[in-house]
Amino acid sequence: MAEKQEGEDVPVSSQGLTCPLCLDIFDDATLLTCGHTFCRTCLRKYDLSHQDLDHMVCPLCRTVTKLSANRVDDLLTNVTVNGLVDDYHDASSGGANAILKMRQKCTVCNLQVEAIAFCSTCDAYMCDQCCVGHKQLKLFFEGHEIVSIQDIIEGNVKPGRPSEKCSAHRQENKDMFCQDCKMRVCFKCVIIDHRDHKIKSHQDFEKEMQVKVSDLLHRCKAKKSDLEKNIQNVETHRDEAHTAFQLLRQNVGLACRTKVKRLEDNRRVLIEKIDALERSFNEALNGLKSNDRQMIKSICSSVDLVDNDRLGCLETDSLSAHTFLCEEINGLLKEVIDQTSAATIKEKANKQKFKPADDTSLDLGNISETVLGQLPPGQSPSGQLPTARFLNRTRPLGELLASPRTGTLPPPPPPACWDEP
Repeated sequence: MAEKQEGEDVPVSSQGLTCPLCLDIFDDATLLTCGHTFCRTCLRKYDLSHQDLDHMVCPLCRTVTKLSANRVDDLLTNVTVNGLVDDYHDASSGGANAILKMRQKCTVCNLQVEAIAFCSTCDAYMCDQCCVGHKQLKLFFEGHEIVSIQDIIEGNVKPGRPSEKCSAHRQENKDMFCQDCKMRVCFKCVIIDHRDHKIKSHQDFEKEMQVKVSDLLHRCKAKKSDLEKNIQNVETHRDEAHTAFQLLRQNVGLACRTKVKRLEDNRRVLIEKIDALERSFNEALNGLKSNDRQMIKSICSSVDLVDNDRLGCLETDSLSAHTFLCEEINGLLKEVIDQTSAATIKEKANKQKFKPADDTSLDLGNISETVLGQLPPGQSPSGQLPTARFLNRTRPLGELLASPRTGTLPPPPPPACWDEP
């Protein structure tokens, strides 16, 4: 590429350097797959509303551009456009010095007098006389923006964007808008190339666009307000749902405590029955032991009386008494020792079995969604979310501990079970 010759003028036109989204000079020009260029910042804002997609649709041609993990940050930079933007900014920033060096002449008249003001609307430099005439001809130039060259040089003011000139008719401003071609044109272009098209003034087009944008902004504001209210409603419903779940936890806890209390009560009753049975069996066994001890005592006392060193002295009454005692001892010795009653009592004790209830009877309940047609009386189904309810399968204590086969409690053993054959 040939190097620029020293003193070569750098074009300062911003045509072709404006972003289609923000309509301003490109800031970090970024390329999409289709070749269209946008500011990277504008693409980031555009991507904010499409975070659920793995691609980006070009706002101009609707071509899809695949996005990687870093999304817009990984898109290619348009180096060429960024270079042109840098040249434009360099030329613009050096404009004040250029004006001082060039001593810009008036472009309105042919007197080649030094300009003292600049009309942004007309995009023209004016000498003192032309500036006065420009201000006096209000019929033609009312509302034009005129700034002092000195203010521009000192940086006190920045002139507004000048009207864009027609590329075909360089002396004409693009003051018209062709609705069919969707482009701005000058008056001569309307006569030559857009004669049968729908044409309106650029001011009317701008006002129409401002009305549309204003209406869109109003609707966006209303939509935003509705969404914020809906977010508040969501949080309200969240709190109510949390309260409902807390109530479910409380109900489950209450049902559990109720079942535990009933089980504890029933366990206490069963333990008391077992204790009563054990006492009755112990009393029976103690009775057997007591009978045997009494017989031992009787035998021993009788033997003490019978076993005497003076047996040879027995006669008449003493002999009769001794004979009676010997007969009683013989009677005691003939009595059969009860060796089976204790074993019978033990067998009776071993036959006492605990039959636990069916395990499913201990279920606390379940969590189920309330059917609208089965809401509790007085509760309106309209506008309510499905409600989760805790169904407590409460069953009588007897049923909780019932036998799986018969469904009834096993009958308690009779207190005098040891008397049974």
